[in-house]
Amino acid sequence: MKKRALSICLFFIACLSTASAQDVGIAWQNWSTGTAHLLPENRAEIGAFQPLRYGYSESLEFSAHPVLFFIMPNFSVKWAHHPIGGFAVASQHGLSHPSPMLRLVGRPGIGGLISPEFPIPAILSFQNELLLSRTIRGTHLFTASLALNFALKSGPLDPRTTIDLPIVYNRSSVYYNDYGFKLGTDIKGKLAGRWMYLLNGDWYYYPKAPVNINMAFEQKGLLFWNRSAGFQLCAGYVLSYCEYPFGGQWHLLPLLDVQWAWPR
Repeated sequence: MKKRALSICLFFIACLSTASAQDVGIAWQNWSTGTAHLLPENRAEIGAFQPLRYGYSESLEFSAHPVLFFIMPNFSVKWAHHPIGGFAVASQHGLSHPSPMLRLVGRPGIGGLISPEFPIPAILSFQNELLLSRTIRGTHLFTASLALNFALKSGPLDPRTTIDLPIVYNRSSVYYNDYGFKLGTDIKGKLAGRWMYLLNGDWYYYPKAPVNINMAFEQKGLLFWNRSAGFQLCAGYVLSYCEYPFGGQWHLLPLLDVQWAWPR
């Protein structure tokens, strides 16, 4: 049971690292995950469920999840572009290799999420996202995003190997359906004192999937307590709807994260 729980936890970390605890700061550069703003040069941030991010320059930001890197190699680059009509503009491009993780959980009995009878081919997953952000009344930030994700495989991947869990299923669907789209919006800003908020919605669509399992939706709400420029806590929820092979289901899950940054 403990091994199975660990396997599920690893998958949740992998998926949450791309989409859950999206942070905010009034400067819009610190804690800027999920927006068109980049970290200041030489600033680094990390969270319990977030990748390590590093501001390389005014126009480039690098990120990778150090814990998952050994079982799911991953790397991402965020690139700032010229503003358009009052919107900050950036694109994010990521690459991951999920095959080692899928093979790790492909075992019989306790700890297994995939039957070992199915071979797992080499998979390269590419994530490409366009982000547009605009400040509203000085203390709120609206962001719209459009992502195209696609996967390349060395061979077929049996559809019976899907991991039918919220957050995990809709993100790993690209491995089975070659490509997919994600459309998202969020708004974040200051509430009072050290308290911030985020409301977010993401819609996933996979054109090549059967019509009964080709979409998913997530809505998140988060509260942040910002102790300083180098430390914050967040708590909230994610409401998820997925069309699984056995039918559509809703899930409501808690979200918690602890995040650090330096220099402080």
